[in-house]
Amino acid sequence: MEKNTLGEIIYYLRKKAGLTQEALANGICSPVSVSRIENGNQMPSGKVLEQLLERLGTGTYQLCNVYYENECQASLHRTLSEIDALVLAGEFVQARTALRQLSTKKMDPANLQHTKMLHAAIRMQDGTADEHIEAELINALRLTKPNIDLDDYRSELFSPTEVNLLVLLTTAKYMAGKNLEAIRTGEEVMFALDRNQSRLSDYKVLQINLAHNLSQIMRDEGRCQEALLYAKKAEQLSICGTEQFMLPEIEFGIAQILSDMGKLQESRTCMEALIPYMRLIGKVKMADLAQEYLDKNLSNDVS
Repeated sequence: MEKNTLGEIIYYLRKKAGLTQEALANGICSPVSVSRIENGNQMPSGKVLEQLLERLGTGTYQLCNVYYENECQASLHRTLSEIDALVLAGEFVQARTALRQLSTKKMDPANLQHTKMLHAAIRMQDGTADEHIEAELINALRLTKPNIDLDDYRSELFSPTEVNLLVLLTTAKYMAGKNLEAIRTGEEVMFALDRNQSRLSDYKVLQINLAHNLSQIMRDEGRCQEALLYAKKAEQLSICGTEQFMLPEIEFGIAQILSDMGKLQESRTCMEALIPYMRLIGKVKMADLAQEYLDKNLSNDVS
């Protein structure tokens, strides 16, 4: 919980001290008053506030410090979100430079985890990841999920950063040639996301990425029907939401899977419609790649 209000801070300090509302209120005010203060429905007098803080083992200086620390973490979170946007846009040099300027000494576990996730994502995108990347991703996940069972986490509720780490872990295993492990990890995460049914955009973007990645891994394994199912899932999630930035990649993947399945006319029709669209939205390199695939694999007349 972010401790932005006086009530939230009182609640946080009370829980940290292991006190009930009754124990905190005893001899100072009523338990109802404590409840109303914590809920933001009542402002205590200066005297009552001092007595409550004293019982909580703190004072006005420490109270101000909690505010300060929380504001620092909130500011850091905003900075990390800005770096997220740079990574998403492919601006890896700028993202790496911004990360280097951050100190991890006073980060809370969530922001430290976010920072480690971004470092890993950049290394994997620019091809500098090594054999230690899987362990690093798991260690970052354990910052907020220390007791997670990596063999069974379908019932877990994950934050967007935790999901991102697991999506990256799926990709890392795929890059290391561990396709079956990648599929198992990816499917576990997908099950957890489907179960969560969150409407938050961050989760939807990760779900689209994961479905697309699983379709590519399945295709590499020759499991075309399963690959098509995941690709169609990514397509549906993208079209039904507002997260359509990956749609060209998804449609390109679908066309390739259809070609692998021998559905050449469907594949060619899809590719011929897709290439002008890619060029229209500025994805020229991808359009060239799709054109090359079309010329090489679908250039002959097909029935």
